[in-house]
Amino acid sequence: MPKPLDLDRLKQFETPHEPARGEPRPAPPPERWPSREPVRDGQISIKAPLDVIERFRKLCKDDRRTYADMLSILMDNHGRTR
Repeated sequence: MPKPLDLDRLKQFETPHEPARGEPRPAPPPERWPSREPVRDGQISIKAPLDVIERFRKLCKDDRRTYADMLSILMDNHGRTR
């Protein structure tokens, strides 16, 4: 026959247990290791004619660069020509 459920033991989970005077407080949980690098990525969406988008994709593919790398190169070169 199964053991009867002791409802009095479940009452300890209803409210947080406050330690009595002289009773040691439980140690706080250890802090997690911080991430080595914060995530600093963003995302944009650009609406443009399909031929412009295809030119940009071909430019990235031919130069074997990610879209972000090529955008950075184009922006840096644009700043030099002004």
